[in-house]
Amino acid sequence: MSIRHYLAWLRDEALPFWLESAADSASLFYETLDTTGAPQMGTLRLRTGMRQVFVFACAAQLGLTDSDRAASLASRIYGTLRRLAFSPDGYPGWVAGFDRGGRVLDARRYLYDHAFVALAQSHLAGATGHAIYLQHLDETFAAIDLLQAPDGGWHQSDLREPPRSQNPHMHLFEACLGAFENTGQANHLARAGEIFGLMTTRFFDHASGLLTEFFGPSWCRSPEFRSERLDPGHMMEWTWLLRRYQRLTGRDVDAIADTLFSSACKLGRVEGDFLVDEVDAAGGPLVDRRRLWPQTEYLKGLLVQAQAKSPAKEELLLAADALVERIFSQYLRNTRSGTWRDQFSLDGSCTADNIPASSLYHLMTAAPEIIRIVEAAEPGKAASSQV
Repeated sequence: MSIRHYLAWLRDEALPFWLESAADSASLFYETLDTTGAPQMGTLRLRTGMRQVFVFACAAQLGLTDSDRAASLASRIYGTLRRLAFSPDGYPGWVAGFDRGGRVLDARRYLYDHAFVALAQSHLAGATGHAIYLQHLDETFAAIDLLQAPDGGWHQSDLREPPRSQNPHMHLFEACLGAFENTGQANHLARAGEIFGLMTTRFFDHASGLLTEFFGPSWCRSPEFRSERLDPGHMMEWTWLLRRYQRLTGRDVDAIADTLFSSACKLGRVEGDFLVDEVDAAGGPLVDRRRLWPQTEYLKGLLVQAQAKSPAKEELLLAADALVERIFSQYLRNTRSGTWRDQFSLDGSCTADNIPASSLYHLMTAAPEIIRIVEAAEPGKAASSQV
């Protein structure tokens, strides 16, 4: 089992299945499937729909599937979301939740959601070449600017409720990198630089080498806001994003990326060498749960560290291959082809009762890093059937 096999699974199983199963005849996505792969008719979150748009647009750009078909589906899902969720009440921005009939269930404007809207829009523009998505991208960033906080960063939502959180800022950082990669517009990289500053001065604790998730007002750390809760998967995710930022800017991120990667490995790994969802500063699990998404972030951490740390490259790539084998042995087995078992308890029992569509985003974001590695070794083979 290897990272090449993972890429082949995306190309040959996951993408074909989801191209057929992600949305209904009106191009409205499904939030979850049952464990047989049949759609569930529950309420919908904007963030999940925009993740689906990103997945298909990105797959089209990478050539992992029929690019015209994937870009068309991404555009249709986006069009439905635009109709249902963009400013239905006349206020700027995108509402967070709605039902399949289009009734708004949560009108809040979340920073987290808008980050995924921007990510989807920039990749749609890249996949289709249509300028309208760039106009919509500018609208989304204008709505994001309305959430700016006076003490730096952005509020969680237009309600300005506590706690402050690093996670939506991390995804906004990702969206800014994606926007720059797809447009070449320097303002997106400048905004990423602003968030990089928050990372190095607020989110990352240089003394402990840990990533703080939650804060009180003015970025204070306090048990009242669960500042002691740590997410190893987010430490891996930041490792991946910081290495992307380094590739685009030449900025030296070695120390912080290496520390985050090391901290996630030291504190987050549980039996079987998987990452637990949440731990304390001593590495004690705070939940009896290891979802699929931290494992995909672990994989991305290994891949970008391998590309950045040439003396340890082979060791890190071997570890990535071993992780792929573990993912296949548990999360991608005994389930319908192209789907997954999303959650396990720490004793190895599967506790998933559905298939969250949102996890496809996490699975997909490893693909560009694998392709980069495969292309460096064998140019022209990464997305082909020869992988």
